[in-house]
Amino acid sequence: MFEGLHRHLLDVTHPRVAGDLPALLRAAARSARSALGAEHSAVWFAGSGAHGPLYLLDGDVFVDVEAPPVAVAPGRPRQSRPAGLPGLPATGSALVAPLDADGARGALVLTRATGFTAQEEQAAAVLALSLGMAVETTLLAAAERVAATAAARAALLERITGLLQTSATSAQITARIPPAVVEVLGCLSSSLHVLDGEDLVGASDPPLPEALRRVRRGADTPVSQAVRTGRPLVVTREQVAGYRDLDGLDPDRSGVVLVVPLRGRDDVVLGALTVGWDDRASSRSPLEHSDLDLFAAVAAQITVALERAQLLDAERSSREALSRSHEALAVLARDLQRGLLPTRLPARDGLQVATRYAPALAGADIGGDWYDAVDCGGDVALIIGDVQGHSTRAAGLMGQLRTAVRAYVSEGHDPSAALERTNRLLVDLDAGLFATCCLLRLDTATGVVTVASAGHPAPLVVDDAGLHEVVLDPGPPLGVDPGATYPTAKHRLLGRGALVLHTDGVVEVLGEGSERGERVLRATLQEAVGADPGRSAERLASAVMDAIPHELTDDAALLVATFTGSTAGRLDASLWLPPDIRSVASAREFLRGRLLAWSADELADEAELVLSELVTNALVHAGGGAGLTLRFDGAARRLTVEVEDSSTRSPRERDAGPDALGGRGLAIVEAVADAWGVRTTGDGKTVWAELAVEVD
Repeated sequence: MFEGLHRHLLDVTHPRVAGDLPALLRAAARSARSALGAEHSAVWFAGSGAHGPLYLLDGDVFVDVEAPPVAVAPGRPRQSRPAGLPGLPATGSALVAPLDADGARGALVLTRATGFTAQEEQAAAVLALSLGMAVETTLLAAAERVAATAAARAALLERITGLLQTSATSAQITARIPPAVVEVLGCLSSSLHVLDGEDLVGASDPPLPEALRRVRRGADTPVSQAVRTGRPLVVTREQVAGYRDLDGLDPDRSGVVLVVPLRGRDDVVLGALTVGWDDRASSRSPLEHSDLDLFAAVAAQITVALERAQLLDAERSSREALSRSHEALAVLARDLQRGLLPTRLPARDGLQVATRYAPALAGADIGGDWYDAVDCGGDVALIIGDVQGHSTRAAGLMGQLRTAVRAYVSEGHDPSAALERTNRLLVDLDAGLFATCCLLRLDTATGVVTVASAGHPAPLVVDDAGLHEVVLDPGPPLGVDPGATYPTAKHRLLGRGALVLHTDGVVEVLGEGSERGERVLRATLQEAVGADPGRSAERLASAVMDAIPHELTDDAALLVATFTGSTAGRLDASLWLPPDIRSVASAREFLRGRLLAWSADELADEAELVLSELVTNALVHAGGGAGLTLRFDGAARRLTVEVEDSSTRSPRERDAGPDALGGRGLAIVEAVADAWGVRTTGDGKTVWAELAVEVD
């Protein structure tokens, strides 16, 4: 009997039953029956806060009872008839031993056909009390385990919440959650997979093999199945063999694998969370409904964070795509702007031209500002303009206007006529936009500047007389009035000087106007030219742009021309010729007298022939008098003959037969002169020709 008692004590204190109340009661019932030689044994546990009542018959069968199956009296064990005990025979003797002093915890019941001795009653009391103490220990361990589990779950939820609050992207969430689950719960492994198209992209702790980081949604894996069905999936050790791949979990160690889908709004599944326990842990603590509830809560947290992160990812991707689009548009705008502006500027002795273009700092829209410089024989045309608005339409219109103005001045039209023709062109285009433009023509032989403006700021001049603005009467912007005229103004540069043309972006400040910018521009020009009168056009243009006192809210275009001034070797003379054919002889006499005075009589024969043809054409075909101007460049030994009349019709070369008395004038001019051309003014034209002494 003593050996049976010893074995009973070993059974109720064995580690395999620690913390497992049903296992403890089962082992105690069997060992007590064996120790006292009973035929049957039963254990009645009255229940506790953590467990309901238990009634075990012979350690094997659980019998459901609605009321206590046995009356337990406090104190010593007592014998009675077993009648009325569920599952036990009604004959023989039953020994009921309380598990605690007052019998409240329950009782150990032993039955057999013969009664029990006093010594066996004492032994039964020891068995019951030792079982009662083991029950108390088990209940305490269970309570501690419940508390530890609750703490672990709370810690997991807290840890997950903290991680999700600091995870801004889907990739961060996927990488951070599995290690946290493993660390807090002490489980075998954890992984998190997120849908990416038809693939599930995941991370795991321990890390997944490379081949398992991306799994097809239709694959035969627990994760794929949970995502497809949208329901949690529990995979036991016995079921592992049914899957070709367990998403990276070790099948030799896996006891239980739980896969919880991440269900988002409208029941859309975003991915799945996988948690695996090893076989030892699963045998000790199998999955319960509370575990499913816990990981359902974790999955819900992850789902909300993933939806937020995916929105942020999409927003970030949109911003990056928009930024790339803006950058590409800015490059396109710069390339288009450069393509529409001139790449080469006229080069003349004594004249330098520099240009600058700076786009507005905000946005990548294409502007309509432009500049140009055109070599027109003895003159140079300087142009600056600004089309209304910032758009590809404005830029395209700018290109058309620049081409038109260049063509008109190249044909010889003066600034007034060129602007009038450009204005009519813009009105005919019906573009719905207007443009401002300032056009001036510089006679490099005399320093005379002829200026016309279509609603554009007048050019600034810095010369020996100081800094001043060319006084002119501007016409309306181009494209506003089809019948608009653009009066010209003349200004003679005195000595070395500079001409500055700009668009309003150089001086205008958003919300402030242009007053401060104009003050800075004038001060910069005065200081730069005063400190270095011979400063190049490039350096002067850079100084102006560097001094702009505001952020550019509009495109800024600048054209600077520096001029050394007319020299003593550049001479000119003019004569008015009345509408009489005899004026041709007067013109020839005037020419010879000037050439003799200028020591250029070696040009007399050719010049007289060309002059006679030009004057004759003007007097015969224009229907009025003519103005004759002679310009001589002593350094270059070049003579320019200009004949101005009141007809806007350009002369045309005719095909004269051998017996014709006329029609050969322009052919003679073409053959004798080095160059010739026509400039159309608002109310007439000027035909010019150049002759130069050939140098051997």
